[in-house]
Amino acid sequence: MLAYIDSSVLACAYLRSEPGHARARDLLENHDHLLVTGTLTVVEVTGVLVRAARSHRLIDLDTALTALRADLGEDGPVTLLAPPRDSVERRATEIVYMHALRALDGIHLAIAELAATLLLEDPGDKLGFASRGTAQTQAATALGFIPM
Repeated sequence: MLAYIDSSVLACAYLRSEPGHARARDLLENHDHLLVTGTLTVVEVTGVLVRAARSHRLIDLDTALTALRADLGEDGPVTLLAPPRDSVERRATEIVYMHALRALDGIHLAIAELAATLLLEDPGDKLGFASRGTAQTQAATALGFIPM
């Protein structure tokens, strides 16, 4: 299944003490799923990991950042998507307005809708969407994505 992985889930995969860590790791390591995310995820997850290291919730920042680069790299399990910014911002604004979401949650949903759905093989296929946020998951469902 093709699935969009939100930065909240990806960050959780590197933080063992976070609730949902095992689920996030399983998603990354399950080769039955083709995972995609937006390029902004690199910045978001890097920020989460740096803050976790500074608050002593992450012992080895360099190892976590190396793992993130590998997971998002050419041979990693997650493919980065970069649709046109103006289209993403326009659609994200609509999504934020319709679902009262935070801006970045709307941006991730817009990227999923504008870029990830184009990668679906058959017209009847559905895109999975993995998020730790309840409101974002509800909006993803409303947009026709399958919660993961």
